[in-house]
Amino acid sequence: MTRFAQASLTWALVASSLTAWGQGVLDSPFESTLRTYERKAWTWSGGASMLMSMPSEVQSAWVLNHGTLEAPEMDTLHQGIWRAEPLAGWQMGLGHLWLREDALWADRLSAGIHVSQTRNTESFLGVVKGTEPDTSVAFVDSLMRTQASALAVELRLQSMRAVATGPDGFVEIRTGMRAAYTLSQTALENRPHFFKPMALPEWHVAWTAGIGCGLKIYRGRMVRLGVDVDVLQLAQAPQDMTFRAVNSDVRGLDWMQSGYRPWRAILNVDLYRRKPEEGCAAPTRSPVSKTLFDPKMKGVGKAKNKGLKKALKKRDS
Repeated sequence: MTRFAQASLTWALVASSLTAWGQGVLDSPFESTLRTYERKAWTWSGGASMLMSMPSEVQSAWVLNHGTLEAPEMDTLHQGIWRAEPLAGWQMGLGHLWLREDALWADRLSAGIHVSQTRNTESFLGVVKGTEPDTSVAFVDSLMRTQASALAVELRLQSMRAVATGPDGFVEIRTGMRAAYTLSQTALENRPHFFKPMALPEWHVAWTAGIGCGLKIYRGRMVRLGVDVDVLQLAQAPQDMTFRAVNSDVRGLDWMQSGYRPWRAILNVDLYRRKPEEGCAAPTRSPVSKTLFDPKMKGVGKAKNKGLKKALKKRDS
């Protein structure tokens, strides 16, 4: 075989492979499920609830001038760096999923109720003014740590679009809304010579986006693993304004001394309901369907029996 023939054969194999792969990608990953299962499913979820610090370090200083511009008398209450160290929390929930056939943008819609716990730690390193009787400014050589947690209930609405990567696998992009209500949170200590720490808002609503992958493990059973993040905070409960070193605006939530963007790592298990078996005929309560013979046909058999008995008597006599 010449080199030209080998090259032609190689390119033909590559082209056929790409064509087959492209055809598999464009196929719906839920086509086989729709044949024997309904377009709705229960979805169970669990995973981690996390925070993304914005930024990871905050320069914080509180310096007062007790004098004038010509003769300043500076009084440093604190000056240093706050470091954000978010901890892993947990989340779990239950929802309902609807599958849409031949959808242009979203092939699935979901709604669910979730409970989540968020945990966070902040540490300070710098100089702090002492309290009475020693009010001198001293360097804090050991980290001052503050830890807090919050428990919330959430309503999540999502739309998803999947692209098949094989006979049983797919990748998906998703976007939606998340509304959270804070049930309880740690009471934050207002330390002297520091800015007043900010508590989480009582409620907030966010626009979310995420990406993930899925796998069909059994008939009507699918698992999905994904990551969602709060893109923008659309609304939140009003809070008392305090002087702070950082302000998150609509990008995230102000908590303690810094700002944070919530994100989640989620494992979903989708359980589709099987379609009912199709029978030969649907049941009916109509009396017409229960009548095997017409009422006019009654007595026909008896008349034949009477004639037969009469003929037998004549033959015997």
